[in-house]
Amino acid sequence: MKRLLAAAAAAFVLASALPAQGSNFAQARSDHYTVWAEAGQARADELAKVLEGLFTLFEEDMRFDSSRLNSRLTVRVFRDKAGFDAHLTRVVGETRSDFVYLHYPTLERSELLVFEKEEPDFSASLAHQAYVQFLKAFIPNPPLWIREGFAVYYERSAWDAAAGTVVFQENAAWLETLKALQNSGKLLGIEALLGISPERAESARDVFYPQSWAFVSFLLDGREPRYTRFLWDSLAILAPGASLEENQGAVSALFRRWHDGKAAQEDFLAWLGSRKTFAELVETGVRLYGEKNLDESEASFAEALAKNEGNYIPYYYLGLISYGRNDFDMADYYYKTALQLGCDPATTNFALGLNAYAVNRLEDAKAYLAKAKEAAPDRYAARVDEILGRIGTP
Repeated sequence: MKRLLAAAAAAFVLASALPAQGSNFAQARSDHYTVWAEAGQARADELAKVLEGLFTLFEEDMRFDSSRLNSRLTVRVFRDKAGFDAHLTRVVGETRSDFVYLHYPTLERSELLVFEKEEPDFSASLAHQAYVQFLKAFIPNPPLWIREGFAVYYERSAWDAAAGTVVFQENAAWLETLKALQNSGKLLGIEALLGISPERAESARDVFYPQSWAFVSFLLDGREPRYTRFLWDSLAILAPGASLEENQGAVSALFRRWHDGKAAQEDFLAWLGSRKTFAELVETGVRLYGEKNLDESEASFAEALAKNEGNYIPYYYLGLISYGRNDFDMADYYYKTALQLGCDPATTNFALGLNAYAVNRLEDAKAYLAKAKEAAPDRYAARVDEILGRIGTP
């Protein structure tokens, strides 16, 4: 249901490097953020743009009044985990394994602490904690399921430097876990999720975090407008001055006013059952291909790629489907992509050989088939020799 979002990165006021906590941090200011970056001015400027893009994304869903903010949000970026640990230990007496938002009664004192690490982990952690920072800037004590559910929901949102936008992508990483929890009967009831205490959320974190994400996704799905309406109404009634118990109580009361708990749980589980994991989509695609239902098989593999574009299996089968349709150029592309991603070299080179042979690229066909034979003579020697005999080779 999402879209490309233009980053609101205008009105930058750049400052020279300033000392912070014993190191030199460069500072960049944007409309809503002050970013301190240990790696230098260019990094501070870059992250300010990314954070403005994320702010726009969050704002589009939350619809909070940004004019209520009396200060920019502060983000401090350390060059490495060691500097992050040293600073956090100095401030709160302990460290964390990942980025952390330190919330205090005033925005001026509150700050999001991050450290440089490899992508896509950096963008996922930044989107998660930047949402927590955004939400708590408006609602200091939000319901826990809203805080964590949306934070996980946004985790695949990332800056596209070429387009100058933040791109939202669905985060389905927890879907397989959710289905396993459902099968083992461990999922929480919806009313229990809505009113969960911090202690219970922590003790049941293996269930609470993925289920919060799933419940937010369910509410945003749009198939049942009354559930989406509940989400928007819930956000609208949150009070900045209320405690956690008061905000969660208000949302729970709103839910009970409009929804039957048992019926809502059944609708949620039905929605969960309708969502297919990557493994389920691949299994379905393979079955449909075996049944020669190429159109539906192709659709299943395309959906699988949307969840995991780094796996070779959909590419290989899309190559088979294209070959079956005599679309040999696309088959060549899919097979080569599958090979690059780790598909069995013998199997893929044999497929590439057949594909090249079909369009009379005989020298290419010979080369691919020879590789297949060399990689797995027990499987391909006889078949390769028979084809090479038809081609004619010295």
